[in-house]
Amino acid sequence: MKYAEFNIENHKIEFLNSVFGIESVLLNGKMVSKKFSFSGMKHKLNLNSENFILKTKYKQFDKREIEVELLKKGKTIEKIIVQVDKKQRIYWMLIGTVLGIGSYKLLNFIIENLN
Repeated sequence: MKYAEFNIENHKIEFLNSVFGIESVLLNGKMVSKKFSFSGMKHKLNLNSENFILKTKYKQFDKREIEVELLKKGKTIEKIIVQVDKKQRIYWMLIGTVLGIGSYKLLNFIIENLN
C-alpha cells in the first residue's frame, strides 16, 4: 500500500509498506530500496548525484501512524505522517492471535510429552 509521495524537481519518490512489514521505496517508478521493518527503517537513495535518506518510524502502540521523513545532508526536506491502514492493524492482530495460540499449544504438547 502506498503511504507517501515526495516530488523533488521532476522526480517522484514513493514509499510503500506491505501488510507484512516490507517497506519499499520507488524513484520514478523503479524500486531503489526494499527492507523488512517492524518499527521503522532508513532507506538510502541517490538522485542527481545527491544522497537522500527516506526515514520511517512506525508508532504502532501509540498513535498507530507512520512518520515518513525525507532528508538531504541530514536535514529534513519534508515530513509526512499517515495513519496506518485499518486492514493492516486487523491482519497483525490476527497474525498475533494465531501465533499466540499456536505457541501455547506447541508448548503444552512439549511439556506433556516430557512427563
